[in-house]
Parts: sequence; C-alpha cells; structure tokens
Amino acid sequence: MNILKTVDVEESPWIRPRRVVYENDKGQVLNWDYIERVNARSSVLIMPRFKESGDLIFIRQYRVILDCHVIGFPAGVISHGEDIEMCALRELEEETGYKGSIVQISPELTLNSALIKETAHCVVVELEEDATPQEQELEPSEKIEVYRVKKDQLGAFFEQADARGDIVGAGPWCMLMACQYL
Repeated sequence: MNILKTVDVEESPWIRPRRVVYENDKGQVLNWDYIERVNARSSVLIMPRFKESGDLIFIRQYRVILDCHVIGFPAGVISHGEDIEMCALRELEEETGYKGSIVQISPELTLNSALIKETAHCVVVELEEDATPQEQELEPSEKIEVYRVKKDQLGAFFEQADARGDIVGAGPWCMLMACQYL
C-alpha cells in the first residue's frame, strides 16, 4: 500500500467528530472532544485458540493511519441486523479463513474511552486442532497475514514483530502480561 496524501476532512461516511459540553462538580463548564462511528453500535475482537494445544491466531494487518503493520486479533464492526456471534464468526472467516465455535463472549468493553465512543465484545473462538484455513475474503482496504503462535512463544513473537517495525496491539500485549504475571 502506498500513501498518496493525508487531508483534513469535515465529513466522513464512517466517523464524525463530536463535542460534549458539560459541567463538572465544581461548576466549571468544560468541553470534551471525541470521535464516534456513524451507523455502528459496537464491534468484536476475536481471540481464536486451538482447542487442545491452546495455540493462538494473531493477524498482522497493515494499518494505513499508522503506515505500518499492527499485530492484533481479528476484529470487525457489527453490521446492522447482525448479532455478536454472527459478526465474530463472519470476521474470523473473512480475515483468517478459519471457522470455529464460540466459547465465551465478554461483557461490553471500552477500547479508548477518552477518544472514541465505541464499545466492543471480546469473543473467544475455539478451533479444531487440525483446522485448515480457507482463502481469506479481504476488503480492498485490508492486507492481513495470519500467524499461529504457541502460548509459550508469545513473547518471542511480539519481540520479532517489534524488531521488524510492527506495532503490537494493546489487547495481545495485555494478554501476554496477564499470562506472565497473574
């Protein structure tokens, strides 16, 4: 992918800037600027894991706003009329080629409550150990590589990603920290 230019926009079919004017407990009137998605209520973050080995699937996705690759979980926006389960399984298959079974759905989570008015659900999906991915069904804006990573190799996987200039997503990194320190 090749960035041609970056321009300021006032309107977008995907997001809109908003400002909340509010009064704090001391009677001061303040402003808070944020971004919200247009016509989207929530999204899903999918944590695919293989049933017996516990190996995990991560994606390496080029993100144009950062002009680099990001290591993360498959994810996507819940479409109108779609439920969490349908979205998670659809996005998993589109982005990785894998099919699986949902084992857990988180409560509603915030991703960045200081900047983005959006919530998400983390969905754990189990894959059969011998599962073979089908061809990805990527959108024109997507460039995604799929990695199967053993649980005990997470740290090394993230170090290799960092060494090649990738950015590791907060979700995968927090998962590693939880595995190591809790």
